[in-house]
Amino acid sequence: MSIEQPLLFIACFFYTFSFILNYLKQNQYTHNIIILSGTLGLLCHTVSLSIRWVRVGHGPFINLYEILSSNVWSLMLCFLLFMILSKQNKQMGRYIVPILALLMIWLLITPAKDTYLPPTYNTIWLYFHVFSGKFFLGLLLLATGMAIFELMTSKSSDSSSSIPAARFLSYQLLAFAFCFESLMLFFGAIWAQDAWGRYWSWDPLETWAFLTWLSLAFVLHLKTNSSYQNIYPVLVLGCFILAFLTFFGVPFISTAPHKGMI
Repeated sequence: MSIEQPLLFIACFFYTFSFILNYLKQNQYTHNIIILSGTLGLLCHTVSLSIRWVRVGHGPFINLYEILSSNVWSLMLCFLLFMILSKQNKQMGRYIVPILALLMIWLLITPAKDTYLPPTYNTIWLYFHVFSGKFFLGLLLLATGMAIFELMTSKSSDSSSSIPAARFLSYQLLAFAFCFESLMLFFGAIWAQDAWGRYWSWDPLETWAFLTWLSLAFVLHLKTNSSYQNIYPVLVLGCFILAFLTFFGVPFISTAPHKGMI
């Protein structure tokens, strides 16, 4: 019997334990347990994904189950790296954990169907496209967490010193997310030319991805105008919602060429 599914369930158990700890009183011991539990889950998940990759002969990015699984993995990796490298902002974790938990639950209730790689997907440009997209979504998730953290902190009486730092970090993360989405669109266009003989066709997924890119450019530009600082966190959250729908909604309801991966 394959251990692929049991390993995924074990990974989700560790993830869940890590998620719960984010809502307890934060100290160095709790923070270390969050990192340890998340890391153990990530290791189990990595082995599970690797077993599937070898068994089906392609990366986890063809059907809904594979896309959810690989995105839970990549987002957890981004989350843990942030918690390790930015300990002073560890309170931000409680604001993005619900998003990670939602994706994890969605993954667990999605049938684990096997799929095969279409000929149009047999190109190195697909991997560049997919991995730049994962970096984009992970950075945008962190930027959104910092934006929500800013919103919640602004209600506190001692928030004057923490808000500028949170806003600046959110802006930096959003700027890097914009760079990686630009790469995602660029690599996707090259892949589309190889696969279907055109760089761009304005199909639903391409259109939504471009709208997400425009929304990020708009928010980054608006951030430079001090008159709109108060609505910046709300706009970042809006960008994430748009990106979330682009990643996990449009590909599964459209009839675009991307539908071939479903």
